[in-house]
Amino acid sequence: MKLLADKHIYFLEDLLPEEVELFYYDSHHGYPELEGMDAWILRTVTKVNAKTIPHLPSSLKYIGSASAGFDHVDLAFLASKNIGFEYSPGCNAQAVAEYVVTGIISWVEHMQIDITSVRVGIIGMGHTGSAVAKLLDHIGVSYLAYDPPKSLKESSFYTCTKEALAECEILSLHVPLIKDQGHSTYHLIPDILSISPKNRLVINVSRGGVIDESYLLEDNILNRISKKEFSYIIDVWEDEPKPNPDVVKHAFLASPHIAGYSKEAKFEATRAVLTNILKHFNLSVRSYGNTHSNNHSVEESGHPLDQSSDSAKFESSNPLHISKLHGLHNYNYEIRKLSERQDNISSDEYGRLFQELRNRLPLRKEFKNTPLPADYTTPYSVLFSNSSESK
Repeated sequence: MKLLADKHIYFLEDLLPEEVELFYYDSHHGYPELEGMDAWILRTVTKVNAKTIPHLPSSLKYIGSASAGFDHVDLAFLASKNIGFEYSPGCNAQAVAEYVVTGIISWVEHMQIDITSVRVGIIGMGHTGSAVAKLLDHIGVSYLAYDPPKSLKESSFYTCTKEALAECEILSLHVPLIKDQGHSTYHLIPDILSISPKNRLVINVSRGGVIDESYLLEDNILNRISKKEFSYIIDVWEDEPKPNPDVVKHAFLASPHIAGYSKEAKFEATRAVLTNILKHFNLSVRSYGNTHSNNHSVEESGHPLDQSSDSAKFESSNPLHISKLHGLHNYNYEIRKLSERQDNISSDEYGRLFQELRNRLPLRKEFKNTPLPADYTTPYSVLFSNSSESK
């Protein structure tokens, strides 16, 4: 079996059986030559549809995406070509949930708010929204769940109302990007859900386009930001890979579409999609155990602790602050540094550097695998316990 894979997909060589011949390509250089390949594993940066890649060779039987979503792939188009598709739903749910909770903790500390006094409206209760809810339970934060499509499918699930969301101090988005359907999420904010006076923080780690970014730059929103009445945290961008520098500038925290970039998430993304693809060729992944969280050659998550830019003023000087243990401090610093260059480089170069930033930042460890000093105490210690993921 011949397998073609994006060179930025981790752990493939550790998991492939010897019957598979592996070929790599660089997605930065465009679409690869697929002739003669039996399967192709790609990332979300590669769009697959009738316009982007109209001619697919007859040898190609399966395409897989090492990602939790698949809105970059036209499934109907693949079906018309008799090509199967696999992806890795839920692979990065824990990683994204830890990003969200880290952002919330950083914000409440900056605003000097008791974290147990806020309520979070979780919009979308799939794998990731559910993981966020679980972590909020562990640190004593109340939440409401909003997911009308899920309530129609599952009689046991109750969705809150839009009016209830308007009462939440924090909104966290966990929805796919859906256009032109009954439950469209394109420009969900503000077309369907407006930011209310009581909404003080909005977090988007779902998909660019779920928030109309021009709305974030309207005078009334910028006025609320200047008065510290409203903030937003954003990881995904409407014009990705060329995030609007003004949206970056006014964000409380920003990052280059990296909320799900943990070692554990990358391992699971590769393992899950590869397992399903190989099954169709009567093959199995190689046994690899759990050593991926500590022994893989990916660079360790070292975070610069001496940054003094205005964008990081809210950070604690404590090197064991949760945003530094997590890496969000560093992500925020790096994307702002890149955004400040936007006026001096071409649009294409800006996009290239954004993608390069995503690829060069080291994968972090999830909290359960983050080593802490034996005497380290914090109100959030439970997040670093192996039990916090399973309860």
